[in-house]
Parts: sequence; structure tokens; C-alpha cells
Amino acid sequence: MNRVIITIDGPAASGKGSLCKLVSKDLNFYYLETGLYYRAFAHLISIEGKSKLDVSSFISFIKHEEFKKYLKDTKTLYSKEITNAASKLAKLEYVRKFIVNMQKSSINNYDKKFNGIILEGRDCGTVIAPEADVKIFLTADIEVRAKRRFEQFNKNKKNIEYEEVFQDLNKRDIRDKNRKHSPLKKADDAMLLDNTSLSFEQTIKIVKNIIFSRIPSLKK
Repeated sequence: MNRVIITIDGPAASGKGSLCKLVSKDLNFYYLETGLYYRAFAHLISIEGKSKLDVSSFISFIKHEEFKKYLKDTKTLYSKEITNAASKLAKLEYVRKFIVNMQKSSINNYDKKFNGIILEGRDCGTVIAPEADVKIFLTADIEVRAKRRFEQFNKNKKNIEYEEVFQDLNKRDIRDKNRKHSPLKKADDAMLLDNTSLSFEQTIKIVKNIIFSRIPSLKK
């Protein structure tokens, strides 16, 4: 069986991450969180103290294996500062080209023990892996997504107001949808799944059914 590529795209707080982690584990797939690359890049830029003007020249000195070390510092990468910086850097064409090349390299070089790879992000089905076997675009109303993110922050004991979470998500949506290069959008051949009124368990079931309908051999 040829190794399968699955892409799950969608806006922030739509449930992509939790979904991909569970599905990848159940199907013995390698999980690639593509947005982490932009976060790691933003973190590296902040460490090196590079300004926006320095970034384009700095890219040529970054080695893939060295860069991958920064993907592991997830606690730092999910800070509000890094989140905002990553979203802004992602608008730059030369940054996206650099990151996409590294992501494509990861798709071609993950451990052979896995049955396939599942990519989570915003442009996986349109830019990173347009050749994917299964494409899903996961979304939900912004009010529902803001509530989910707010509850997640509360669970992690982060002192933040709902309105701030809502506004941050709204700004992020606008940036992602309207950036010139690789904007957030559904691939023409992707299945649209709106989980506004769905539980996590219901969403998982529907996603698996979509995958199995496309690739029956994956069903246990």
C-alpha cells in the first residue's frame, strides 16, 4: 500500500490539532503540524534579534536540521508573542517559500514505520501537499471557536478575558484569509466540515468516515 497523505486545514481553534493527533495515532500516521514551523521561525528570529529587514538574508544561513531543534520547544512556541509574530511573518512571500520547502522535505523524509502522514495547517491542501489523497477543511463559527480557546486558556490557568480571545481570533482570521501569499482557503477538492454544532467525538467519527470512504484499506 502506498503511503497516504491527508491534509486538514482550517482557521484557528477549529479543533484541527486535537483531531489530527487522535486520528494520526489511530491510523499509525505521522503527524505534521505545519504551523509549528512558522512559530519556530518566529522564535528563532526573536532569539537572533533580527529585524524584518534582516530576515530575507538570514534565511540563507539556516540549516534544516538545525532549524528542526526549535520545533521541540512547544511551550515557548505557543506564547501569545510568538503566535502573533508567526502570523505576521507568514505574510511574507520569501518566508513562506522557505518554510514550505522545509515542510515538503519533511513529507518526503518521515519515518517509514508509519502508514502515511497527516498534515494540519492552513494551506496544506492548497500549497504544501496539493497531491494529497484526502483533503478536509475544518471550520466553525468564530463565537464557538473563541469559546473553545477561552476555555482552553482557563484550563491552563491563563488570565485572559473572552473578549480579548475573540478579538485576537478575529484579527488572525482576517490576516490569514487576506494575506497575498497562500491565504487560508478551502481547496477545491477538499471536503468542508463545519463542526459548530458537533461534539469532538462526532467530528472524529465524521472525519474517519471521510478518510475510510476515500481509502477503504485504512479501515481496521
